[in-house]
Amino acid sequence: MAKVGRPRALDETKRREICALVSAGSGIERAAKYVGCNPSTIRREALRNADFHDQLRQAELAAELEPLRLLRKKANTHWRAAAWLLERFNPQRFSKQDVQRLSKDQVMELLEHFLDLVVDEIPDEQLQARVYHRIGAAARQAIHDVFSADHTRRNPHRRSRNAKGGLRKAI
Repeated sequence: MAKVGRPRALDETKRREICALVSAGSGIERAAKYVGCNPSTIRREALRNADFHDQLRQAELAAELEPLRLLRKKANTHWRAAAWLLERFNPQRFSKQDVQRLSKDQVMELLEHFLDLVVDEIPDEQLQARVYHRIGAAARQAIHDVFSADHTRRNPHRRSRNAKGGLRKAI
């Protein structure tokens, strides 16, 4: 017996329109408005439909490539375009460093020092381990949230890897 229910909000025609709009640079929010749905509908469909997810991801990449190609072309003749490219592609080396901002390594060093101080004050070894692991897990999530500069969307159809090891390796 066939499954009967509400028809999908995004048929093949709408999915193609969305991908075309996104590849032209409109973004998911504007594409959703154009086809008459909510952006969450597009994201939900991409989670359900691996082919649509791949098409949408390719459209997002295509939207980035044309401006990047033009910028690279300008960088051949304009030093400011070249400097801008260097600053964006290797900020650690080429951009002005904000002395009031800590690097990920500095945050890790500070966190480890803090954890050592806390654990040294706890006489019970089991409690030390629990506190160390609980604070480590919370810090791992916070550091990930703050320092994740890569905003590319993860493919929900690919399995993630699990990191093992101590606090330094896990963060």
